[in-house]
Amino acid sequence: MLCCQPWLANAQQKTYCNPINIDYGYTPIPNFSEWGRHRATADPVIVNYKGDYYLFSTNQWGYWHSPDMLNWTFHNRLFLRPWNKAYDELCAPAVGIVGDTMIVFGSTYTNNFTIWMSTNPKANEWKPLVDSFDIGGWDPSFFTDDDGRLYMYNGSSNRYPFYGVELDRKTFKPKGTRKEIYVLEAWRYGWQRFGEYMDDTFLDGFIEGSHMTKYKGKYYLQYGAPGTEMSGYADGLLMSRHPLEGFAAVE
Repeated sequence: MLCCQPWLANAQQKTYCNPINIDYGYTPIPNFSEWGRHRATADPVIVNYKGDYYLFSTNQWGYWHSPDMLNWTFHNRLFLRPWNKAYDELCAPAVGIVGDTMIVFGSTYTNNFTIWMSTNPKANEWKPLVDSFDIGGWDPSFFTDDDGRLYMYNGSSNRYPFYGVELDRKTFKPKGTRKEIYVLEAWRYGWQRFGEYMDDTFLDGFIEGSHMTKYKGKYYLQYGAPGTEMSGYADGLLMSRHPLEGFAAVE
């Protein structure tokens, strides 16, 4: 009976804490490697697709899937195309679910990155959905509303705000121009100020890491600020009754 106890504990486990136990890759960026060859990743995003969890993160040359958030299988996959000049495979990727399709897109300031699609990611089957996504976007995220409309949010800057735009579900082209969603209010919220002592002495705070959820008719947009290298780095939350306007900080 004693030998069965670990199995029973795993079978009954319903919640999990960081860190997730995955064997993530080494940094491919040459000047980072000068500090010592080390494992490195960031910007994880998990989606639930057909009952399984799929995890993507920066620089991994692939992705993981899991049925239970405990046991993970890695799938090797290169998403960059021959014309993409970048060291890091899918930096800060966006992953979305549109109908029965999973879509994946990596951060870019250019207009020649591909949006990928799969209806069988467990078998590592992918094909280009959009060869070159015209508007690009750094630190992007996708959100499908309960009415089926698709949105993309992006932004990672200490000068520019978060942006949001609706995408056509057939062409994946923007419907209208992107809208400014939110810019940091360091004058109002001290935690948004850059620096170890939150003093903004040499740089303004960054806003990044958008993630949208909807609950009881309200839209909640998460973001990270003011700098990932600072001990005060934290998540903020915005709320609105519309996916592209009217957002205010939740206090």
